[in-house]
Amino acid sequence: MHLSLAQCQALLPVSRADQINAGSNVFVDFAISDSAGVLIFESGDKNFVAPYVKNKELRRAQSKDAVTAKLLSNPLPRGLYSTMQSGSYTHERFISVDQSNESIVLDELIIVKWQLTAQKSIGAHKEEILTENGFRYLPQLLGNIYWEQKLLASINKYIPGTSDGWKWCVEKAKENDLGQWLHDLAHLSQEMHRCLQGFIHGDFHVGQILKSIQNDQMWVIDFDGDPLADAEEATDSLRDIASMCVSFFHVGAIAINYGANPEMIKKWILQAETIFLTKYFDGTQFDISSLHAFMRTLENRELKYSDEFLPKWRYAPEFAISYMKELGYESN
Repeated sequence: MHLSLAQCQALLPVSRADQINAGSNVFVDFAISDSAGVLIFESGDKNFVAPYVKNKELRRAQSKDAVTAKLLSNPLPRGLYSTMQSGSYTHERFISVDQSNESIVLDELIIVKWQLTAQKSIGAHKEEILTENGFRYLPQLLGNIYWEQKLLASINKYIPGTSDGWKWCVEKAKENDLGQWLHDLAHLSQEMHRCLQGFIHGDFHVGQILKSIQNDQMWVIDFDGDPLADAEEATDSLRDIASMCVSFFHVGAIAINYGANPEMIKKWILQAETIFLTKYFDGTQFDISSLHAFMRTLENRELKYSDEFLPKWRYAPEFAISYMKELGYESN
């Protein structure tokens, strides 16, 4: 079956549709009914993954279609393999924050993250390593869905009553809170790097940190990494730490955008960075100039990312770059 350019774009999340610039042939169709399933289609050198519905038109499945719920409530179509047994699910809720991949909560019990493209996943491998090494800050990995050893989706236990750092950390900034949570975050980071045994998270920022609404208990998610990172960066734990520190600047930008006092927020950013670094390195020497250079490099990429995928986010890297220049943080 040949797909037109418009059909290919309709099969991707809206914010990723421009990754397709030509029509394509369907590589594999894993049907779960006459009108729904999972398509894998080729464009360029990538195999895109698309849960779909097909009525009058072919389009990417939405929460009302419950395609993911149906898929996991029955034996998987021939050709797919899962390390998790099928269950019984009915209700879907999509996670609305911008992600390279698409996350769906089923019955408030599990969270399924569909990959944008089918490929061998280092992220799934990292979660397996963390689980084997007793890392306590990871939502329980329940299983993965594979096609020819390529990851299509990962499945974790859903933890209710949490928010990600783009919400809870912004509140910390607005309240000028520099308390125990920073020590907890640094300890989580230490344990993560210890348990990963040479790997790093790869896209480590407050948005990847879930926190209980009731207390400061934290979990870390999304180990797929940054596709823009080079090979050397992908194993350098300093990159994770730089990325987390950069996210304090983003949090500050959001807080200011919500009306917080800019001068208070600027002080909060520096204090949060200092407390986090002091606790994480715990007396171990590190090169602060290299860290700041990493931060500027990452922020230049963030500006490029926002221009390409999320223009409404541009104000955050603009603020961060401006403030980093003011502080004398130099890029490589």
